[in-house]
Amino acid sequence: MHIIVTGATGFIGRTIAERFHEEGINILALGRDMDKGENLRRRGLRFQRADIRSADQVMGAFEAADCVIHCAGKSADWGRPEEFEAVNVDGTHHIIDACRVHSIHKLIFVSTPSVYYSGRDRFRIREEDPLPAPRTWYARTKLKAERELLNASRDGLQFITFRPRAVYGPYDNTIVPRILALAEKKQFPLLNGGNALTDITYIDNFVDAVRSALPAPETAWNQVYNISNGDPIRIRDWFETVLHIFDIPFRPKFVPEIAAKAVATVMETSSRLPFGPKKPAMTRFSVGYMAKSMTMSIEKAQTQLSYVPRIGNREGFERYAAWYRTRKRS
Repeated sequence: MHIIVTGATGFIGRTIAERFHEEGINILALGRDMDKGENLRRRGLRFQRADIRSADQVMGAFEAADCVIHCAGKSADWGRPEEFEAVNVDGTHHIIDACRVHSIHKLIFVSTPSVYYSGRDRFRIREEDPLPAPRTWYARTKLKAERELLNASRDGLQFITFRPRAVYGPYDNTIVPRILALAEKKQFPLLNGGNALTDITYIDNFVDAVRSALPAPETAWNQVYNISNGDPIRIRDWFETVLHIFDIPFRPKFVPEIAAKAVATVMETSSRLPFGPKKPAMTRFSVGYMAKSMTMSIEKAQTQLSYVPRIGNREGFERYAAWYRTRKRS
């Protein structure tokens, strides 16, 4: 089997590329970071630098393959709309065009559950549930990319779209590092008592989901799937468990959501000023995302892809901590 992985110098794409390579799958890894690309080459993978914003670079990097796993994207809750459009929408369109030219008929796309966020508590969200109006350019453009794939499927391209919730593990430089950074403050801020319920996904579970999609029957393709560990956790318990594993004291400071949103509004306004910071330290979306419960049903992936999350929340934290300590010593 021959697979092209986009975004292979990012957290999720790199993990998929390395693990599939270890399984003996022929991988062509595409990405923008040359240093991380060289690391992939040292592990025996083929790497090609390619920026998906460039149609020419994508077309030149592609070759005949059995499937593309499209992990590249701009992920943030703040930024210029045109940047999200260029990467998440135009980039996906370039990849679809390259698939067509190189006769690649299957594509697996990593999207986001941010498309489900409505500003209210939501539980056991199904893929078929009505979607609210997107609250960020990230969610808006990822949803547009999903629709690009749906349109391409009418011309014969088969796709599977995954919406994994809060992926963490080795190489993650966002979720757990942010928890550790917050712990450096005298008190750890928690919105609404940290009682919001959320899903999280250990990276190996997500890679398992992608792996299970490759041999899936025809009826499983051209579908969207939620992915998580299948074990919702309170925000407070999540943060407290991580800090306990890292032997860091947990000193919560309870902050009302309304107060945090007021501060976030000021920060967003400041970032729009000519000499303000490029990115606010906190946004109204990030506040709501942590203050409101959002859990997803993974029944569809379990039924149609035989997905079974084999690593639980705590074991995932412990695996990440072991990797982190090893990296710190090296």
